[in-house]
Amino acid sequence: MQIPKVCKYCGNNFLAKTVKTGYCSHQCASSASNDRKKLERRQKVLDRIKAAGTEYITITEAVKIFTTSRNTIRRLVISKKIGHFRISPKRLFVSVKGLEAFFPLRDKPVVAAPKTTQVFDMNPEHCYTIGEITKRFGITESSVYKHIRQFSIPIRQIGNYVYAPKKEIDKLYNNKKARI
Repeated sequence: MQIPKVCKYCGNNFLAKTVKTGYCSHQCASSASNDRKKLERRQKVLDRIKAAGTEYITITEAVKIFTTSRNTIRRLVISKKIGHFRISPKRLFVSVKGLEAFFPLRDKPVVAAPKTTQVFDMNPEHCYTIGEITKRFGITESSVYKHIRQFSIPIRQIGNYVYAPKKEIDKLYNNKKARI
């Protein structure tokens, strides 16, 4: 039995094997679980601070709650964008309300945009060989392979020839004039 579903974490379409399946892969399920746990821990610390009635927290607590770096918080303190006070040269306390204004807490984690896959026509009629690319655009074979790897252009080997789609190669070298 296969049921078409949308992954709760990444938004990709997939075929589920059971009715209860909500994620397309183990990685998405683990990531969603980790994000959920992180939000719960953050909310617990924030609730504990608010229950204690403290308006100021240490930088270490702020880093844990708002998932930002120490340097970012220090920059905000130096530029006087958030309230703070010092007990000693090494103990700095920052305002919870000021941090909440800069770093609002999300109820749900940010979901990545669904991945789109592109289908390439890899028939030899619609492809250049590596030799054709070097002659046509006047570049070395090693440069062609480097660009293919760098820009993730698919290749297909048939016998001794390596083929790359004409559309992608033309897009890649569109500024260079072809030698005909």
